[in-house]
Amino acid sequence: GTRAAGTLTSALARPAAPLRRASRRGARARHPLRAASCSMCFEYTQLERDTKAPGVSLHDITEDVRSAVSSAGVKNGTVTVLSRHTTTAVTINEAEPRLMDDVRVFLRKLAPPDDFYLHNDLHVREAPPDWPGGPDAWRAQEPENCHSHLLSMLVGNSESIPVVDGELMLGTWQSVMLVELDGPRTRTVGVQVAGVK
Repeated sequence: GTRAAGTLTSALARPAAPLRRASRRGARARHPLRAASCSMCFEYTQLERDTKAPGVSLHDITEDVRSAVSSAGVKNGTVTVLSRHTTTAVTINEAEPRLMDDVRVFLRKLAPPDDFYLHNDLHVREAPPDWPGGPDAWRAQEPENCHSHLLSMLVGNSESIPVVDGELMLGTWQSVMLVELDGPRTRTVGVQVAGVK
């Protein structure tokens, strides 16, 4: 409830004291985050999005994340948004169309798809064992997308957002965005809400 959230806020707002060893007997009673009325809630869900544009595209998923927080009923805590692919990313920024065009152009310059990458040397790479149809069938369907993997590492795969009084603590112009780096594909995003009701 309210008391637990207030205890947490005041504990985090105080300046950090020097670390010292607590005696075993008194450590439990003095812990500032301990509250009998505080019950933690964890709820995980997955969002699915079809990215129809080829190559890089940005998708505003802020309202989906808000809905996940609302469905979980968490009032104070954190929501973590995770890209579940190695060629997508998650970021927080302004979802303004011309800015998103700039992002697409910039990422293409940063890791040009047509550059040489070892990962794209499919005739050298080993196919996964027991792939249906064997190595040739695997090579026929495997995309040459090393640039997408590299961009995913640079942009990042997750974001954590504070939740206070049931609201995402995003800035005025901030949106949560799924960044497709190798579209078009069907993508999933993991959303875990953790906190107190």
